[in-house]
Amino acid sequence: MILRHGKAIESTNGDMTEFIFYHKDSTFTVEHIVSNTEEDANYFFIEVADKDQKKSTWKMEQMPIPKYLQDFS
Repeated sequence: MILRHGKAIESTNGDMTEFIFYHKDSTFTVEHIVSNTEEDANYFFIEVADKDQKKSTWKMEQMPIPKYLQDFS
């Protein structure tokens, strides 16, 4: 990942990483969490804060890879 005008912060135990970057008057944060209880579970959240610190947050859902992109060889 190329992160311009931002930073990446990883938790001490490695189960969470935040990617924070800035564009114009907004701050964007992408949070990646690795589940300690569910095998191979990853969670992603996106938060956008404007210049007045008004925030919007979305949880991203994992989607399966479409069959036409899978290698069947």
